[in-house]
Amino acid sequence: MSQLTMDQTHMLNEYNQLLDTLSEAFEYLETHIEEEAPPQAQQVFEDLLMAFGQVTDSHGQMLILFRDEKNVHPLIEDFHDIVNLLQSWFVKETNLQKKRLLVESVVPVFESWRTRMQAFLNPYIVH
Repeated sequence: MSQLTMDQTHMLNEYNQLLDTLSEAFEYLETHIEEEAPPQAQQVFEDLLMAFGQVTDSHGQMLILFRDEKNVHPLIEDFHDIVNLLQSWFVKETNLQKKRLLVESVVPVFESWRTRMQAFLNPYIVH
């Protein structure tokens, strides 16, 4: 296991917290997306997209940081699959179709991935 600097550990802690925040955003959307969704739902979705960008940016740093860890590459590739699933949101015509997309595919895949990613990170951030 690599020795990390304080800055690297801080970055991984922030990343880990971001994953929890994404989970909360998905939970909010699952609960509040109905045919007549509140205006906040659109803002939460836009924030979620920005957070996905931050996760992607962090992956570049993680590939460098964990270049000798074989498990990090598949995890990052799996995140791209989640992004591809989420892109279907933009072709769904109704909020109910969007909710079904989240409930039936995006959220379960994301939560499984988040659990695996956090299990990978824990030895580096838990002291």
